[in-house]
Amino acid sequence: MCETKTTGRWRGQRDGDGKMLSNQDLDMIAAYKYKPGAYTHLDNLLTPFWNWAVTLLPMWMAPNLVTFIGLAGTCLASLLVTSYSPGLEGETVPSWCSLLFALALFLYQTLDAIDGKQARRTNSSSPLGQLFDHGCDAAVKQGDTAV
Repeated sequence: MCETKTTGRWRGQRDGDGKMLSNQDLDMIAAYKYKPGAYTHLDNLLTPFWNWAVTLLPMWMAPNLVTFIGLAGTCLASLLVTSYSPGLEGETVPSWCSLLFALALFLYQTLDAIDGKQARRTNSSSPLGQLFDHGCDAAVKQGDTAV
């Protein structure tokens, strides 16, 4: 059982009506609004590039697909690096492999920056898409620290 509490009961425990979440919990989820942080200097510098890059995407392309493509590229690059250095401890990785990994990370950050723009452009933004995007960010960040 999780140790995190929500509205006075343990998460994963059903209330008297057999529901996992109360109506109050569901109302709070429905009222949630994402509030992004302030733009950094790098964000301001790269925004014109990102605005141009999103115009290269076809209108039929789902924002989650944009995110997934970036995630897949980063995962493949990570697998390649770990094939040369399974323990990631001092084994030599060819320079072309390191360059490919850096390129995959740049591609991921670009696709991560334009997936929201694509969602607004196609009028298809959703809380699920936001969750998928942030989940992929967390996965890439975790894999990034391992490599």
